[in-house]
Amino acid sequence: MKNRIRIIAILMLVLGLSIAWAGGEKETEQAPGSAPEGIQVPAGEVELDMWFQDWSGGVKWHQEFIGVFMKKYPNIKINLIPIPFEELNTKLIPSIAQGNEADIMYGYSDWIENLDVSKLFLRLSPDLYTMEAFKQAVSPASLKPGTGKDGELYVFSQLTGGNGFGFCIHTDLFKEAGIDPASVKTWDDLKKAAKALTVYNDDGSIQRSGILLNQPIGVANVFFDLIVAQGARDKLYNRETGEWNFNIPEAKRAMELLYSFVDDKTMDVHVGDVFTAFPNKLGAMIVGGPWTVGSFGTDYPELDLDYLVIPEFQGNKRVVSQIQWASFMLSKRLKGDKKNAAMLFLKEMIENPEYFNIPYENGYWFGVSANKDYLAYAKNLLDEGTASKNIEIAHRVGTSYLAAIDTLDFRVVATDLLRNIITPEMQKVWLGDQTIDGMLAYLTKYVTNKEQEAMD
Repeated sequence: MKNRIRIIAILMLVLGLSIAWAGGEKETEQAPGSAPEGIQVPAGEVELDMWFQDWSGGVKWHQEFIGVFMKKYPNIKINLIPIPFEELNTKLIPSIAQGNEADIMYGYSDWIENLDVSKLFLRLSPDLYTMEAFKQAVSPASLKPGTGKDGELYVFSQLTGGNGFGFCIHTDLFKEAGIDPASVKTWDDLKKAAKALTVYNDDGSIQRSGILLNQPIGVANVFFDLIVAQGARDKLYNRETGEWNFNIPEAKRAMELLYSFVDDKTMDVHVGDVFTAFPNKLGAMIVGGPWTVGSFGTDYPELDLDYLVIPEFQGNKRVVSQIQWASFMLSKRLKGDKKNAAMLFLKEMIENPEYFNIPYENGYWFGVSANKDYLAYAKNLLDEGTASKNIEIAHRVGTSYLAAIDTLDFRVVATDLLRNIITPEMQKVWLGDQTIDGMLAYLTKYVTNKEQEAMD
């Protein structure tokens, strides 16, 4: 019922926006695939407001990049307005309906799932680049959520935190244990490393976990990816009927693998807040995306951190089945100099290496850049021997992540499925309050119901 209400509300919103914009100034039409006429640098002073998620590393990153941008375009002023995550999420679409959205908006791809983005945001292709040029510039997978029903791009997604793609590790603890992170190539290697890194109290209880899997953002991604990596995509989900089936051997093997760290007594299931435990070295490694390196590194600069890409499972290639892309959108109301100024800002994000150099070099953020040119730029630095450790991590993780993308698309909102449905059930298994079979049976019934509600 909630999904029906949401869909009706969205349809009313889109209809209203379409009517409101129908009488406005028409966009200059260009044939698909043709070259854009070029973005004109405004002659006069232009000021743009930019909504951005209020997280310390990200704000520092974008404030510095805005400085780089404004030095190049001194007549364009960008006002960065930090907004808490939940508030940003809830105000994005309603603000557009009310006509008071920012000129430049930041959000996540799952916030716009099942919406026709062509009705909500300013068109980027072919106005900024043609779609073919965008495909040459960034990973095609990043273009999918921002493409409208007309086949043109309206939302620019070029970075992701890469949830669940590996482990943030304490490099010094690995050194103390005599473990080279590069030697961890299989899940058996990972289990041996976790055992060697675990420290026990005299009574046998865990003083320091070798690994922390009870992290609410990431571990469900790992579970999901392990299932799909075993070739069980079609067994897990039937899009035509909306049926899910976690009662399959591949799902059980994935969960048994993860639970084996509890069985081996290398993970303290009662550690509490892992975001406090890990930086206090109550865990030697923690599952999550490479963003964890930047997040912990910014708040705890004294830590010596690195990132370990998740091993392949049973000889299968790694799979990234779910992605939450960080995205930038422009207000559909932008015209003239303000439109050109906003387009120039996105253009600099794509073409200026400083956009990613700033967070990587300063440790403000670690994640996956979908920008092909930046990865080539980083590779050149590595070949020249001038790349920093941070650039090396960014390149290593980015190239392996993009190569692993093979998304599984469904109707349930991905973050709801991963964080609010699967993760709590996994936690019950960690604590002994639920069996693996019980968890898989529950998920099969519950997620199927959620999916089929979304189909109505």
